[in-house]
Amino acid sequence: PQTSQPTPGDFKKQYEFLSSHYKSLISIHLPKELSGTMQSAQTASKKNNNSNNISIIDSLSISGGMGLIVSYAAEAAHLGYSKDEIKQLISTIIPKTNVYASVFDLSYSVKGGRIPKIVKTISDIIKFNPILATNDLGKMKISGGFFGKKNFAKKTAKQLLNKIDKNKEYRIIITHCNCNERATKLLNYFKSNLVKINYSYVIDCGSALGVHLGPGSLVAGIQEYIPIKQKK
Repeated sequence: PQTSQPTPGDFKKQYEFLSSHYKSLISIHLPKELSGTMQSAQTASKKNNNSNNISIIDSLSISGGMGLIVSYAAEAAHLGYSKDEIKQLISTIIPKTNVYASVFDLSYSVKGGRIPKIVKTISDIIKFNPILATNDLGKMKISGGFFGKKNFAKKTAKQLLNKIDKNKEYRIIITHCNCNERATKLLNYFKSNLVKINYSYVIDCGSALGVHLGPGSLVAGIQEYIPIKQKK
């Protein structure tokens, strides 16, 4: 299976519809280094009569990580913050949001053209399961990993706990590729290790990402909790 980004026409219709109801729009997207989606959005926004009031933002994140950023922006909007104030809050929260993908079977990433076949061959020989993350530019990189598939959720949790400051509070979204029980175990490992969690969700992984990660994989979006003050 292959994936393809929405066309500029798709975004144009959506922006025209929203512009008829709202004075300004903030459009948050997958990293431009990973997808042409943001470019389609930028092309469409320039053709909109309300183009000066449409802001296109690179989330530098994917899946649950991007969901956390969108939720944070929506919370600010609900509290009455202006467009410029929300954009400033987004720029602050993006560096405090990380996403990690623990890949169960690399064959799907090979089929989708995301990684070279040689990487899977080496991984199979040494029985290594990589954990991927987005870097400061939004590109995917290997951020860790572990050996063997037994206790997959626990081993994933052990890796990710090393990246968490237990003195801080977090919002967490765990997305899974047809392995809800494994995802729930991952979240419970965070809780049992005294991670301070403001809120958390376990949800299905989106099909566009799932087709490249394959069944059994886990994605953890982890965001440092920064309270948004109620406007007076």
